[in-house]
Order: sequence, then C-alpha cells, then structure tokens
Amino acid sequence: MKLLYLDTETTGLTDNSAIVQIAGAIEIDNEVVEWFNIRCRPHAEADISEDALRTIGFTLEELQKEQSPEDALKELESIFLKYVDRYDKNDKLIMICHNYPFDFRMLFNFYNRLGNRFMGSFINFKLNVCTLNLVKSLQVIGVLPILENNKLETWCKHFGVSLENAHDALEDIRATREVYKSLEATLKK
Repeated sequence: MKLLYLDTETTGLTDNSAIVQIAGAIEIDNEVVEWFNIRCRPHAEADISEDALRTIGFTLEELQKEQSPEDALKELESIFLKYVDRYDKNDKLIMICHNYPFDFRMLFNFYNRLGNRFMGSFINFKLNVCTLNLVKSLQVIGVLPILENNKLETWCKHFGVSLENAHDALEDIRATREVYKSLEATLKK
C-alpha cells in the first residue's frame, strides 16, 4: 500500500487562500521512502490573513522570496512520479491528513488554480484517511476518551508524540503519522 501523509500551511481558510507550504511523507509497505517539504510564495491576488501568517510564523515579505507556485507544483509532482505510475488507475497514493477535507480542498484548489486537472493521476480519491474524523469516530464508540479538543497537538500529548513546532507542515505531518500509527495500534488491540 502506498500512503501519502500530507499537510499544507496556507495564508487563510478561504478557497482563494494560498498554499505556502506542502510537506509530507510517502510510505510504501510500512516504510517511509521519502519526506518532502516544499515552500512557495502566495499566488497573485491570494486571500492573505494576518492571523494565518502569525500562526504559520512567516511574514508576507519572507514568503515572497520563495519559489513560484508553478515550480512548487513541478517539485511535488516530480516526487509523486518516483512512486506512482500516473497512467495506472490502480497505482495511486492514499492520502492521510489530520483534517483531510481542508488539506484536500487546498491541494485541489492549488492544482486547479495552476490549470492542472491531473491531481487524480497521483492520488486515490476513493480512499483517504482523516485522523481527525477517525479520532471522533473512536470517541463516539468509546475506544478513545473525549478530550478538551481534537487538535493535533492535543492528540500528540495523549499519545506521547512530540510536536515542537505546530503549524510547520513538516513537523505536523511527522506528528500526524505518529498519531495515525498510535490509532492503528489502538484498533489492533
């Protein structure tokens, strides 16, 4: 099985917010074969929230020095091409995120904004894992406790996973992977 743990950092929460960081891990048969961390500047006329910039720890001036979104997408797809045959409908990555709907929507918008309609060449749209929804489901059936919130940081504390720099996509995805492995172990008990 080919898994793609993925996290994005953005300039806000709207559909016109820009991805400025995409980080992830590609895991094949339970072994991480590649970690990646891609940064780019916001697209022209992006919605940019000062609160979002504070959260991710960057100024707009710092982000403007990063590569273009077009180059970031080329970099991302060059990584995917190492592990996926884009023309084989059965050879796709299964995406795992802590808040899958958000990260998927942002990545989908990123692709579309750049005129690229081929995200499905790499990612399996039928299978995905949202650790946030998995946690909620396990809380409902009594497998996991109900905590003060379901933020990634909270579940990291619960499972003893280190998360030193929340809202850095690479650190978040490393922690998400460890939380997912903890959830998997909980289900196998």
